[in-house]
Amino acid sequence: MKTPAEGQFELHRPNFLSLALPKETALARIWDEIHEQHAEADRLNAKYGVRFHIFKGIESDILADGSLDYPDDVMNQFDFVVASVHSRFRIDPREQTERILRAVAHPRTTILGHMTGRQLLRRPGYEIDIQKVLKACAKHGVAVEINANPWRLDLDWHWHGRALELGCMMSINPVAHSTAEIALTHWGVEMARKGGVPKERVLNCLELPAFTDFLNRRRRRGMRSKPRTRQTPARRSRER
Repeated sequence: MKTPAEGQFELHRPNFLSLALPKETALARIWDEIHEQHAEADRLNAKYGVRFHIFKGIESDILADGSLDYPDDVMNQFDFVVASVHSRFRIDPREQTERILRAVAHPRTTILGHMTGRQLLRRPGYEIDIQKVLKACAKHGVAVEINANPWRLDLDWHWHGRALELGCMMSINPVAHSTAEIALTHWGVEMARKGGVPKERVLNCLELPAFTDFLNRRRRRGMRSKPRTRQTPARRSRER
């Protein structure tokens, strides 16, 4: 009898060398689950060795002041952190930009998620200085997400060329809430092609050693920075 994680491995083995599993649920409710998942990931990594590797990730909310909503000692247990805005969409564009810049500069941030927060045919994105944010991502070595969900497709393909010019690495993420939704990666690939993004500038198109090296370099840079400790806050409802 296969575990659910082994089932995912079997399902995606023909197409993937690694599987990154970010959590985006309230920490207080899932702390035991996180430990269980990490133990399962460690077991599977030991079992499959170089054939396949599971990376541990977490999505952290960018709070109003630009800090991340998980304490550093929690984020240090993950291979990567996706920082994303999920609330307060209607604040002043300058304030919103500064909020995101502070999150990008956070030493634990690996990827900036859905930069503008748009949902196609549902709501426009919040107003920010995209170029300034892209420059910050390049400076701090933070990858820019191409969100592959058809409702988002964010960052918009029109900005991909400028992101490349500034030195950004991109990351195509399906934001899958089920194994079936991993297939949404296709739409992110289409947008990256439309934006002229070569595969060597896409984080999750890298070969496993290069992907691992990127994460390790980002973590080392973060460890050299001054720690930003905070108490785990009560999570508020998300606008998503």
